[in-house]
Amino acid sequence: MEEYTYKGSEDYCYPGTTVLKNKLGLKDDDVLLKAEREITSIKLLVLYDMPMDGLFNLDHLCNVHKIIFEDIYEWAGKIRKGEFLTKGGSIFCRGQYLKENADKIFSQLQHEKLLQNLPRDNFIKRLAYYMGEINALHPFREGNGRTSREYFRQLSLNANYTLDFSKISKDKLLTADIEAFNGSYENLMKILNKAIIAK
Repeated sequence: MEEYTYKGSEDYCYPGTTVLKNKLGLKDDDVLLKAEREITSIKLLVLYDMPMDGLFNLDHLCNVHKIIFEDIYEWAGKIRKGEFLTKGGSIFCRGQYLKENADKIFSQLQHEKLLQNLPRDNFIKRLAYYMGEINALHPFREGNGRTSREYFRQLSLNANYTLDFSKISKDKLLTADIEAFNGSYENLMKILNKAIIAK
């Protein structure tokens, strides 16, 4: 699995390590990863049963992140500090421009009425676009994938569609997400076509 490379004044990791500071006091990456998966799986089940009310803006996205990660990280629900965040060949939005770019994306989404009342093909097309945009933002130091998937699941419900990520190969979704990050949405739309049904 590719690891993040971070550049900024905020010290997210224990000194001399790549282990994120955490409320559990764990200082081994593998142990933290296992604990994180167990805890976030439970939190995602809670959100599945009780989707959040909200405006589907940046605050909504941050609240989803907070619920999923608040038992693990002090900075759960807060957008990342610092300059660069990279993973593999992807360089995400610089920290100082996150709020400005997020405001543009979420304002556009509001202008499109949160994708409500769209025919299925149009809904999939626009959903793929916004998934690419939020991925390019990568607003959190960790947990962007889980947070954005839950956010878009809830956005789909709000638009009277069911988005079922269990129907999607994780590897294929990752590849399609990277392509969407680079402005090519075709594969992501094909994948979403398998995972979205009208309520």
